[in-house]
Amino acid sequence: MRSGSTYFFQVLRRDSSLMCFNESISYGTDRFEKQKRRRFEAQKSDMNHQFLDRNDFAEFVEARDAVMHLYPKFPEFHEYLPPDGVLSSELFTYLSALMSYAASKNKRPVLCEIYSRGRAGALRHAFGGFHVAQYRDPLSQFGSFVRLVIEQGWWGFLAFPLRELGISGSHPLYKIIPEAWRLPVLPWPRESHARRWATDIEYSALAASPLREGIGNVFRWHMFSWLLGNLAALSYSDLVLDIDKVHDDAEYGSFVSSAIERHISGTPPNFSDIKKFARYYEFESFDTAAVCEQVASAVRHALRVGSLDAALRSLGPLPLVTSAAAAVEILLNKVHESLAAMARAERQHITAAEWRASAQKNRKMWFNPSIRWIAERTYPIAAPAVRVARWAGLPL
Repeated sequence: MRSGSTYFFQVLRRDSSLMCFNESISYGTDRFEKQKRRRFEAQKSDMNHQFLDRNDFAEFVEARDAVMHLYPKFPEFHEYLPPDGVLSSELFTYLSALMSYAASKNKRPVLCEIYSRGRAGALRHAFGGFHVAQYRDPLSQFGSFVRLVIEQGWWGFLAFPLRELGISGSHPLYKIIPEAWRLPVLPWPRESHARRWATDIEYSALAASPLREGIGNVFRWHMFSWLLGNLAALSYSDLVLDIDKVHDDAEYGSFVSSAIERHISGTPPNFSDIKKFARYYEFESFDTAAVCEQVASAVRHALRVGSLDAALRSLGPLPLVTSAAAAVEILLNKVHESLAAMARAERQHITAAEWRASAQKNRKMWFNPSIRWIAERTYPIAAPAVRVARWAGLPL
């Protein structure tokens, strides 16, 4: 999330030989019914998606009748790290239908995902294809998460790493996190809308903690999510894409374009309109470099004792494309580059008092455990009313 994935999707989408499905493994089947009412929601919330020339789910709207009866329930976090590296049969059938629809239009299917880093090995085993693992400067990415909280009261991006690490917290990959820093593992039952909603809100409430140490914990969880999730993706991908480097280094951008061109029948991808948003926040509550070193140290230890390699190999039946050691080196080098870029850049300083005030200002009533308990039990009645109000643009 917030890694330049929407831009990369748009670059590929411009090629008429491709049919690009954006975030196909994502909750929200109602979005396919609501496209005309949701027109360019990204622009309205100022998330730098002004480059889209049409709705980013337009391809799903076209394929709807062919695939939506196969759409799995809440696929993004159900088996996010697939058991034994094998996709569920329903996810396999649904994705196969998307690909078949694209083929029926004489186009090559492209799945642009933010929810599939942990599934890269399983997807490769199931479908073959050409896999690209894309990542961004983790400190600037965290700043993008924080900016949306401060400017718009939106906790979704900041809470995403918590959901990823917590819901799959029993997997060996996430058990690499030292026990003192682990998140609570909360249930994510597919059949219970109410319980799943409550789980989602509980992780958001953790991210929204106004305590002095709260934002430091959230940053540490972000870094573990960034490192471990990207390790899962890099290990099974054919191309490792540093989106910042595409912007900064024209030669590297040409290399990426050529590597992708060999696997498509259209023109080489054109990155000439890429923009870079460097957003760095320095918090009084924690030392950024020290937290990065804590996370890196835990990952290096797991690499030394072999638990990281074993965890990554459990994510897919096929051999790793990039070894655990090589993938760790790539990503830790990126962390060091990120720290150096932050040291050179203009930073926004946030005192402990300022963050506490922002967190308290933007807390939602659902974050109160008592209100959440009541809401969970009235969910079948309350949720439809909330959705109607949201679509109507009413304040909640």
